[in-house]
Amino acid sequence: MRLEDTTVYTERCINGESSPCMSKCPLALDVRSFLEKAGNAKWNTAYKTLRNAVVFPAITAALCPSPCESSCQRRLTGDEPVATRLIEEACVKFAKNRQPDIYAIPPKKERIAIIGAGISGLCAALCLAQKKYPVTVYEKNSGWGGALRLHQRFSEFDAELALQFSAAAVEFLFNTEITSLDVLSGFDMIYVATGAGGSDFNLLSDWDSRFLSCSEPRVFLGGALTGVQTLDGITQGKSLSKTADIFFQTGKAFGASEGTCDCTVFPPPVDTPSVPRVVPSEPARYTGDEAAAEAARCLQCDCDRCMASCEMLGSFRKKPKKIAMEVYTDTQARPPFASHTLTRQAYSCNMCGHCKELCPMDIDLGALLHVSRSDRAEGDIYPQALHDYWLREMDFSTGDGSFYSAPKGGKDCRYVFFPGCQLGAHNPDHVIQSYEFLNKNHDAGIFQGCCGAPAYWAGDVKRQNANFEEIRRIWRALGEMPFVFACASCESVFAMFLPEIPRVSLYELLNRSSDIRPGRIYQSASVFDPCNARKNHETEEAVRRLAQKSGTVLYELPEKNRCCGYGGHIRLANPELYEKITENRAGMGENPYIVYCANCRDVFLSLGKDCVHILEMALNLPRDDRIPKIDEKRENTMKVKSKLMKEIKDEVFTPQTCEWDAVELVVSGELAENIEKKLISLSDIREAIWDAESRGDKFVDEFGICRCSLQKPVVTYWVTYKIADNGVYEVIEAYSHRMRFSREEV
Repeated sequence: MRLEDTTVYTERCINGESSPCMSKCPLALDVRSFLEKAGNAKWNTAYKTLRNAVVFPAITAALCPSPCESSCQRRLTGDEPVATRLIEEACVKFAKNRQPDIYAIPPKKERIAIIGAGISGLCAALCLAQKKYPVTVYEKNSGWGGALRLHQRFSEFDAELALQFSAAAVEFLFNTEITSLDVLSGFDMIYVATGAGGSDFNLLSDWDSRFLSCSEPRVFLGGALTGVQTLDGITQGKSLSKTADIFFQTGKAFGASEGTCDCTVFPPPVDTPSVPRVVPSEPARYTGDEAAAEAARCLQCDCDRCMASCEMLGSFRKKPKKIAMEVYTDTQARPPFASHTLTRQAYSCNMCGHCKELCPMDIDLGALLHVSRSDRAEGDIYPQALHDYWLREMDFSTGDGSFYSAPKGGKDCRYVFFPGCQLGAHNPDHVIQSYEFLNKNHDAGIFQGCCGAPAYWAGDVKRQNANFEEIRRIWRALGEMPFVFACASCESVFAMFLPEIPRVSLYELLNRSSDIRPGRIYQSASVFDPCNARKNHETEEAVRRLAQKSGTVLYELPEKNRCCGYGGHIRLANPELYEKITENRAGMGENPYIVYCANCRDVFLSLGKDCVHILEMALNLPRDDRIPKIDEKRENTMKVKSKLMKEIKDEVFTPQTCEWDAVELVVSGELAENIEKKLISLSDIREAIWDAESRGDKFVDEFGICRCSLQKPVVTYWVTYKIADNGVYEVIEAYSHRMRFSREEV
């Protein structure tokens, strides 16, 4: 993997970039940082930020036309922009330490001459002298300041210039007019800043405004001579000090332009209260408290929508660009040298697309983190235990639980119903009754299987692609007809990876049918749209229409398409985050939820949130609030397959059995709930006990309590049990872990 393979995902991210106000400042003042410090009345540190950017704070604070205010986001809240210039003046007044810094830099040998002691020449002289260049300033008049000498506040400006030059070694030669550049042949660089109407030594005609250069390689021009105003003249002076470093190293002029970022794409503030501008108690002058209060109005504009809205991003607090870098660095080293600083976060993402939906730059951090997952899976260094349960369920759904057929008595069909692996596992009637409707009204076939989402979430590209090929094979065998989806996740996976297969939602077909008369379960409710229904507006609308046909009054939730918590298999990777997300989703609305995702249904019912699947309303099915256990889900899948095989093909389906199926267990309610949370099936416990009893491989204590283990390819199960007099096995405890162990004979 190359670095650009990950950074390409976030290269357009504007988090941490210049704020809109800074993009308008010719001197590139970090207005956001300055106002943050000023808002806390930290005048010394605010002054340092101001001084480093504008060079002469007292002058710029007095003369600045405040272009930053035209981009202030406060205008979007209906307020006046932050009075930045007045705050700058207050900062100059209230900062107690304004002494310029002295830099311990080795002196440089290149000599620089500056013609003109106006503001641009002075800025260049000061910035170059701070870098320890020998600088000589030639001025034809008797003092510095240029056009500023005519300003009514020049006495203040004069004191400011004296203060800033007090720590800089600059030679000033006043009353010295340069009429020819030949007299400056001993200098390595010359900056001509003679002011408006001053001599340009016949060089202005070919002046390059980007680099301040001209046809003479060592000569540069700037200031009012080139037609710019005071602040732009200061900007040119700063730029010349940067150009000097490059020029003396390369002999060419590059990078003289200050350059600021145009961040007009920053999202507007959301739910930001209006705060009026602070009115100065004195005319055009703030007290310290007033200036701090006005600075505190700054919204500290930055784009953090994804981190503010996503529980996972908010939990880890890593910037998008840092995530991209860590995805790359985590792939470059292998154990034992790998740090894998992103592992927990990579497997804590729901892959729901919410961040991309919010991002003004359309950045998909879920896709970026999937790069990490797939790379780890390809290198066989991923935490398999985090996905083992779901991948085994997928293997079951695409193996023993799979079934496909054209309608009874035919080879062709108009549609193929693809219910997905979870709908029937949670409630067989949801699939059976839906198929009866589709078969009767749309001549539909059936394909019971898995879309491959578990493999996608695990990053197991090999398993995922093998499943897609099998789906394509069956689709062709059924005549390449459109698929009817009951699961938004299945439909979104097909849209991404199997776009050649036409798609339609079951709920759209139900809504179009005049035979469907939904039953009302709630007087009022809210539809909870699953994350994978995002942008599938037809499905979202169809579900609402079905609910409204029942007479239910619908109230929209504050947000749509938020993941219920199930997506991405984060339940084992980050249990605390999983609980936080599920609780947040259950608490989004006070009304009961109408869902159209089997996983959403189980998540909410497990939290005590009143909810119902839309199929129970649309098809007038008995309401079922039970959450099936792991083993029941497999049994339900087999029930669906068995019934459909009998009805369509008149064949009797006989599920495969295992030797341990006959092991009879007694499990307390509390323990059953506990092992369910750990995603341990009763079948795994039966197999562990059967294996231990068959081989005599167990520990037995003095009280007859037995302990055994069962090593699966990924997970090791441990079971504590005792044998009752009637041969039933009473399970006392069960747990699993990723550790492997081996036995050696002593």
